Amino acid sequence: MAVKPNFFLVGAPKCGTTALYEYLRPHPNIFLSKVKEPHFFATDLGSYPAIKTPDAYSALFADSTARHLRVGEASVYYLRSSVALGNIREFNPEARIIAMFRNPVDMVYSLHSQLLYVAEETVSDFETAWRLQERRARGLDLPRRSRGSFLLQYAQVGQFGTQTERLLSTFPREQVKLILYDDFAASPQAVYDDVVQFLEIPHDNRRDFPRINDNKRARVAWLRNLLRKPPPLLRTTVRSLKRTAGGARLASITAGVVARNTVNERRPPLPPAFRAELVEAFREEVARLSRLLNRDLSHWA
Repeated sequence: MAVKPNFFLVGAPKCGTTALYEYLRPHPNIFLSKVKEPHFFATDLGSYPAIKTPDAYSALFADSTARHLRVGEASVYYLRSSVALGNIREFNPEARIIAMFRNPVDMVYSLHSQLLYVAEETVSDFETAWRLQERRARGLDLPRRSRGSFLLQYAQVGQFGTQTERLLSTFPREQVKLILYDDFAASPQAVYDDVVQFLEIPHDNRRDFPRINDNKRARVAWLRNLLRKPPPLLRTTVRSLKRTAGGARLASITAGVVARNTVNERRPPLPPAFRAELVEAFREEVARLSRLLNRDLSHWA
């Protein structure tokens, strides 16, 4: 591999990773792959990784130059993967690792909404989806053309204490940056400054931090499913068309339809009893993360 990435944003989903990725991309000394979430090193996630071969992975960084002191990528399920961090360490033991966390109750609720939007989830009520986890782990009640039951194991995604222990047992503490979404939301500038210092690159004097990746909902569910998870025949036809001269036009039309079918909105509060159940489900993981960060996270209750 001609260029070896030397920093990784490893998760967790719905914890500010997309915003941080977008804030870092324009930095003149940073090269981040245009493909967000290649998940190349998460070899335990079945067919989910977008990039599967060393050559394809290397190609993501082919446009980096000598001025890019930090070359990296962002894949939000590296943190929950049981093998990705070890694979990254074997690939580049000097790599810098950034991980972001938030209250796991809020994270899984937000994740459910995101998975609905991209048609990886089809059960619109989160409490119902939460109670389906055991059946789905056995391959039952999965959405059609699901890319993996692991996506719907909400409790596993929120095991932040366990995941952080694995991270810190894989990489030296000085190569790891742990960020709380609470801090990031309160002052993206302060977190950005801290990350630039952690990556040991000059500051680019960035002062603008717009909101990114607000909660989205599809206006029409069947149209969302058709666009995100088309039936095999239609999918094959679309792929063929994309290779023709009209491919760019088709992509533009599709993007326009997706945009018109999208509405940004706040999620309604969780029912109090169900929220209390989730708080209890994640209590041990939050306590473990609190000890590892040496931060009081009691307000996450």
